[in-house]
Amino acid sequence: MTRMRFRRRTRFLSLNDYAPAARRLLPRALYAYLTSSAGEGRSLEENNAAFRRWSLMPRVLRGVAGRDTGVSLFGHRYAVPIGVAPFGAAAVIGFDADRAMARAARRANVPYLLSANSITPMEAVIAENPEAWFAAYFPSDRSVIEAMLARIGAAGFKVLVITVDVPVANPREGERRAHYTMPIRVTPRLALDMATHPRWLLGRFARTLAARGVPRISNITATPGPSIFSRRHGTVGGAEAFDWDTIREIRRGWSGRLVLKGVLSPEDATLAQECGVDGLVVSNHGARMIDSVVAPIQAIAAIRAACPDMMLLLDSGVRRSADIYKAMALGADAVLIGRPFFFSAILGGEAGLGEALSLIRAEFDRDMAYLGLRSCDEIGRHILVDRFAPGGQDPSNAVR
Repeated sequence: MTRMRFRRRTRFLSLNDYAPAARRLLPRALYAYLTSSAGEGRSLEENNAAFRRWSLMPRVLRGVAGRDTGVSLFGHRYAVPIGVAPFGAAAVIGFDADRAMARAARRANVPYLLSANSITPMEAVIAENPEAWFAAYFPSDRSVIEAMLARIGAAGFKVLVITVDVPVANPREGERRAHYTMPIRVTPRLALDMATHPRWLLGRFARTLAARGVPRISNITATPGPSIFSRRHGTVGGAEAFDWDTIREIRRGWSGRLVLKGVLSPEDATLAQECGVDGLVVSNHGARMIDSVVAPIQAIAAIRAACPDMMLLLDSGVRRSADIYKAMALGADAVLIGRPFFFSAILGGEAGLGEALSLIRAEFDRDMAYLGLRSCDEIGRHILVDRFAPGGQDPSNAVR
């Protein structure tokens, strides 16, 4: 094996390996958009650090041949409890990324969430992946919501995920320092930034312009929105009047599965359940909205206790298979992963995301064997050790 071939095969060994490669590829402004967090980044750091409270307790000689990593979510049996989180402007940064990610997720048989802040019409994306979920940003205008519900239903989406943690927009400091804006304003600084990254400019953005012209935000409203350069395109979020009454009306008008994304409070989880919501994504939006906020892994157990029968997914901070086991042991049915999967799609399109999904799926399968588990149904608090509890044991663990 030549050294060059060896380097290619060992370039990406975990999800953490994709960020440095993406940073080299992307203009500084775009990388800042993907990686910036609110405030000083304390929540972003805590999203990862909070997992360290827990250690895993393996069992041996359990007979783990024929183990099953699959999980059922909303009536569909997925290969592994790992989904692709929604990411806005995906196909602006990576060529045809919305459809490429949908195809890769379908091939791997994992959930894929299409962001409303995307340039590929939802109808084209669900044609690639009939099991895709739609992640909406709704205004408080009831007529706009009704028109969107009709469009989402007509497209064939069975799971509607409403992002509820962005009542106002947040111009993140890292983005502003790197001169990222949406709508895009091509300043001399940004033009130089793009020109000094020709692999991205020619291999991604120029291909997008050649294939579809100037991209338009396609899925925020029932009709195509303005272009990504238009001053009429405002920031996503800012539905300050959106409230629980709006959720109740949406529930009455939507016959499919309804999920709220961005819930961290057990009280809010209970309200969602009372409104007839089918599931929650326990998430702090990748720490992109508010700093010094609770990490989802810190919130999931209390939400599970408040809503024992609700479908719960955890988003924000998951990078390794051990994180998934900790989240599920504390109450999650599955997890969503955002930035690493998006980096892999920017770098390699459908094949790139497919590789990333294969890496984390293989790691999850290996760890299932090491933990002495035969299926996801066997994951529970008994596999956790609380490093901060007296004697290192989690007092809530049941002896098994």
